[in-house]
Amino acid sequence: MITKTWTRRAFMTGLVAIPLFFLILQSLDIRPAYSADEEALKPRVPAEKLAAVKSLKSPEPMSEKAISTGKTIFDGKGVCANCHGADGDGNGPLAKSFDKHPRDFTDTDDIGWQKARTDGEIFWAISKGTEYGMLPYEDMLSESERWALVAYIRSLESSVVANHK
Repeated sequence: MITKTWTRRAFMTGLVAIPLFFLILQSLDIRPAYSADEEALKPRVPAEKLAAVKSLKSPEPMSEKAISTGKTIFDGKGVCANCHGADGDGNGPLAKSFDKHPRDFTDTDDIGWQKARTDGEIFWAISKGTEYGMLPYEDMLSESERWALVAYIRSLESSVVANHK
């Protein structure tokens, strides 16, 4: 009789504890120490061009002016916010129409894509597009506008980190 009561109590406790555990875990918004997107760290540049692209540097230094210009392009002419969202978090109005979710530029994971990509790689993706759905903007935006976008995209991770300190 004691064993039967004990078994029933353990079972009932499990029925309550397990869902409660998952609700608590979900509410904590715990993220893994690695990027949730397995594809996030794969290079977007063809292997034969990767070394040259990685060495590309902006002709203009990172500045408030470049970041401001980049934001204006991101929100307007570059139409970036339509997919990547006004905050750069990948949740723009068109994001759900893609098989692969648009890049979250605010990624702050320790091995997040911001740390894995050079400015040249970001510039190349903006210019040439990627096989993951990013359209090429080489013909739509000037070289200086594309570099301004790189500066703005880089600033998004920094602002997220600063706001969470």
